[in-house]
Amino acid sequence: MRVGFLIPGLLFVAACSDVASPTNKTVDVFTLSTAFSPNSIQIARGDTVRFNIVPSSNGEGHDVTFKTAPAGAPANIPVTLNGVLTRVFKTSGTFHYDCFVHPGMSGDVVVQ
Repeated sequence: MRVGFLIPGLLFVAACSDVASPTNKTVDVFTLSTAFSPNSIQIARGDTVRFNIVPSSNGEGHDVTFKTAPAGAPANIPVTLNGVLTRVFKTSGTFHYDCFVHPGMSGDVVVQ
């Protein structure tokens, strides 16, 4: 919406935005035995990743441990048997994570 007004010799036009700001989304990552699914996701800054953790086939839990670089990684998730834990990503970059309970179980969150 635009609003105009006159001051002798000048016309001022003020613009107002009726467009709502974009909303943040939530993306799910699941533990499937000894793999994260999906193991790589792309999200925007401010989006949330919801880690859905269930025991592996041998009954062990999972953890989510982020690499220390780049700066801005969210807090690690300790070993959990069953649970839904969320992490908000506020910084752009590629955030690699591992489950140290299960060597080779890893994933990436790419934040743009």
